[in-house]
Amino acid sequence: MNQQFVQPGKLAQCIADIDRALAVRDTALAVRLAQEGLEAGRRHPLLFHLRAIWLTQIGRPRDALADLENAVRMAPRSPELLTEMAGCLNALGDYERAKNVAADALTLSPRLAAAWHQKGYAHQVLTELDEAHACFLEAVRIDPRAADAHARLANIAAGQGRYADARSHAAKALAIEPGNGAAMVASAAADIADQRLDEAQSRLDVVLSDPAALPPVRAVAAAQAGDICDAQGRTREAFDAYCRAGEMWRTYYEPHVRGAAPESGLALVARLSSGMEALPPGQWQ
Repeated sequence: MNQQFVQPGKLAQCIADIDRALAVRDTALAVRLAQEGLEAGRRHPLLFHLRAIWLTQIGRPRDALADLENAVRMAPRSPELLTEMAGCLNALGDYERAKNVAADALTLSPRLAAAWHQKGYAHQVLTELDEAHACFLEAVRIDPRAADAHARLANIAAGQGRYADARSHAAKALAIEPGNGAAMVASAAADIADQRLDEAQSRLDVVLSDPAALPPVRAVAAAQAGDICDAQGRTREAFDAYCRAGEMWRTYYEPHVRGAAPESGLALVARLSSGMEALPPGQWQ
């Protein structure tokens, strides 16, 4: 074990207490013990990892990333830590680095479905769709119950006009996770293509009324609602829906740009703009 985090006495007791909490699935207690340990000056990858999970859950990915970077410095060959780090990088809009970190995790553990998913997500946002498709396929091959990977395969298929594949993957995602937003918008895209506008609108209403739906998914749903209004000749309502979708995109991505260096911020805007112009609404993730 790395000597930089091996300390006798109190650290060993802290880790033992956390292990007992985790054994009985008392995650809240485990996180609290990890926080107390870090505040007391103790250092161990498990403590940083648990606090990072909590920080991610309360919407502080930048702070979570700092904890995961500390954990990875102490345990550089942990594919699980690298995978969670990739997830934070994706949440912060640093997609190129997320790809590389997820690839490092896969070098250590090629059958880690979550790492394939994080790598696929980064590729998808960067509109590297062949790579994204391959990553998500590998994720569901390893873990057939990876609902979000099925949903993103559905999303890619819908964006490419492969509506039968979109419906198939969306159905698998929704069977595992009813109400999955990405699967719902992929299904709605297939419905719109088939002129089943009422069914599409019903799906979109579910997504738009779900406070837990991710902002990019809600933006896609709003844009698709605009497509339905446009197809029905309700031009003003279509315009309003498109404006709502644009505002959702702006408020979601603007913090990424502000938090980046000037060069990387401009590059991010260029990538996002070109991606949104190149892809039909069902592919905007």
